Amino acid sequence: MTAVSHPDNGPVDHADATLAQPSGPGTKSPATPGGPLESPVRQGGIAFLIYLVIWMTTGFRPIVSHLTWMQLRQKSQDPSIFAWSLRWWPYAIGHGLNPLYTHEVMAPAGHSLAWVTTVPPLALLVAPLTLAAGSVVSFNVLATVAAPLSAWAAFLLCRRLTGKFWAALAGGAVFGFSSFELYHSAWGQLNLAYCFLLPLLGYIIVVWWQGRISARAFVILAAVTMAVQFYLFMELFADMTAILVISLLVGFALAGPVGRPVLVRLGKFIGLAYVAAIVLVAPYIAYALGSKRPRKTPLTGADLASLVIPQPGRTFGIRWLAHAAASAAGPNEVSTASYVGVPLLLLVVLLAVTRWQSRLVRFLSCMLVIVIVASLGPVLYGEGHPAVTLPWSVLFHLPLVSNALPLRLMVFAFLVLAVATALWLAGPAKRVPWARWPLAVLVIVFIALDAFPIKVKTYSEVPTFISTAQYRRQLSPGEIVVVVSNDGNTGMLWQAQSHFYMRISGGYINEGINHRTDLPHQVAVLRTKATPARVAEFEAFVKSDHVGAIVVDVSNKPVPLWAGIFPMLGLVGHTTGGVVVYPTHGCDTCRTLGRAELQRFRARVSKGGA
Repeated sequence: MTAVSHPDNGPVDHADATLAQPSGPGTKSPATPGGPLESPVRQGGIAFLIYLVIWMTTGFRPIVSHLTWMQLRQKSQDPSIFAWSLRWWPYAIGHGLNPLYTHEVMAPAGHSLAWVTTVPPLALLVAPLTLAAGSVVSFNVLATVAAPLSAWAAFLLCRRLTGKFWAALAGGAVFGFSSFELYHSAWGQLNLAYCFLLPLLGYIIVVWWQGRISARAFVILAAVTMAVQFYLFMELFADMTAILVISLLVGFALAGPVGRPVLVRLGKFIGLAYVAAIVLVAPYIAYALGSKRPRKTPLTGADLASLVIPQPGRTFGIRWLAHAAASAAGPNEVSTASYVGVPLLLLVVLLAVTRWQSRLVRFLSCMLVIVIVASLGPVLYGEGHPAVTLPWSVLFHLPLVSNALPLRLMVFAFLVLAVATALWLAGPAKRVPWARWPLAVLVIVFIALDAFPIKVKTYSEVPTFISTAQYRRQLSPGEIVVVVSNDGNTGMLWQAQSHFYMRISGGYINEGINHRTDLPHQVAVLRTKATPARVAEFEAFVKSDHVGAIVVDVSNKPVPLWAGIFPMLGLVGHTTGGVVVYPTHGCDTCRTLGRAELQRFRARVSKGGA
């Protein structure tokens, strides 16, 4: 990369110069193609294949080997939500239903989906695959491609800035295989795993800045990207908006006389793009504003120590580090998604020290600090303990951000780190050349060593009751059932696989709507609070909500501990296809339980018996 002269700051490198001095539409990119393999398009394809092959043969190999099995984090509620959503959108559209309201879960009343993350762009994209092979296959394919796609989008941005393939490849890996990306991929959270639109928007901005596209093309491309991000996950759209505003302010403060007028134009065009994006999402916004919002959820910020301390089990047997790792999980396990590692932080520091004259480096350094500080949330945590309430804590209680998780801002920190990595590797060779690639290799090694484990099972947990359609002989079409299982949100998964043959009483769709359970409250409380009053509530619930059957999953061990109360209540069940079906008959055979019987049941549950 050659050095050029800038009127304000003296020598700067080529990447910074192309940003500081934007040209017209005919300007060449930093790396002009010089051969078949030098083509940006070919290099982009090669980069994606590299990311995909590495990911499919390592972290997600079990998923790829069994695409028809639902394997990701089945104790969690989230994977089944997204598998359900992938089937729901084509089902609702095909049957002329409102896709933003469903009567299939939380039956009979149903619930609005306006504030629920149902990833319609992904659902519509893979609808042909879903209709042909089922939503589980679509979910597994999407989960597998998420990390390589995010890495590829970051690669495009890094290559546009540096013109160097290998530097951009490393930068893309820092973003696409970051702790944030791998954590949410492992949990099957498609709304967060699909964060590729963020670097893609950055790429569009840089391409316009370099004069490669017109203002009209920029507004159109940016508006479509923003709108798709809104439909994919509203919270990340809001975070993106805040980061863009801050970026423009920081950029304006750092820009010289040449750059500031262009930043003003950029701000104007971004504003126009937002207006167009709002028009594209206006129907959704109108419906959402007319729907009841979820209750506020606990704010989760990053633990400051988790930035440098690996997750438990990845501490090389060092006792003190293992203790620190257990503590650094902070108020929630999700804090492990903010791990950066010492080598990557060291790389950023060295980049800032050796190339501070670059406005781009100064901009990245400022944004990294701002984003990390914001991700801490309203309370500063250190090794799992709240240390101090931060001065800006009141901002996190405003209506628009009260349900947002500050920790999710770390995705923007990893984007900054990805670009910083690429700039470090593509920088002038005379600046600490001995440390460039060794440090980058160490960064990648530390990312790999701390990769969030992909916990899968080597067998399908879907009972033959569902997989062989035995439910058609046991249940009536549209019958309301309660599904009891040790796996999270099993009812919604089964419903999607049965093509919505049954309706579900219960179902987990959002933490702000449900109370960490996919079961109706009247059923869930029977496990720990099986009092005569609770039993009476259960009987009333069965009658008022027209629950036709209770289906208990016994195909996998252990059997739900508290399921034994149903026979005690007078319900007669029969085993078929790995489940026990208890027809309720309106609870006509239900009987009142005495306190002594309930005490004996609770005693069995506390000892681990059914």
